[in-house]
Amino acid sequence: MRRCELGIFLPLAMLAASNGGPGFSLKDATGTLHTSAELVRHKATVFLFVATDCPNSNTYAPVMARLDREYSPRGIAFFNVYSDPSETAATVRKHDADFKTPFAALLDPQQVLARETGARSTPEAVVVGPDGKQLYRGEVDNRFVALGKTRYQPTENDLQEALDAILAGKPVAHPVTRVLGCAIPGISE
Repeated sequence: MRRCELGIFLPLAMLAASNGGPGFSLKDATGTLHTSAELVRHKATVFLFVATDCPNSNTYAPVMARLDREYSPRGIAFFNVYSDPSETAATVRKHDADFKTPFAALLDPQQVLARETGARSTPEAVVVGPDGKQLYRGEVDNRFVALGKTRYQPTENDLQEALDAILAGKPVAHPVTRVLGCAIPGISE
């Protein structure tokens, strides 16, 4: 079974600044501080959990750049999130420059955001609303069929479909999908 039909919306206490929660506070690779207060400025925020040494997440750099171009003008914010404690700001800056990432890269070495959202793998997308509620968690698309087996072209674009539903004011049809990728150290083990 490809999808997890859980249909749950997990409140993210650490993200729900508008609900009085403690909020997240993470620096990006350039040293700029980002907090949960930013969520209220957007219709939704996409956190893509990635790692510099994960070939699966590296595959999605052009896809995410395209989604950023298409959806950021429509009120969707994007962040890469690096939750591997061994990643440094310098390696993340180089990685994002090499892959021409057009949005900020959050450093999550204590894995606060990964744990709060339930992210376990890279690449894993988590979409939250302005109130911090999780609207989608899972794969970007179904390009990866099994370990070592990929499709030439994906047949389902889960993240894009979720963003379209959110912008249309509809519930996401499949709010949780499985992810095939690299484990986030210390979380997936």
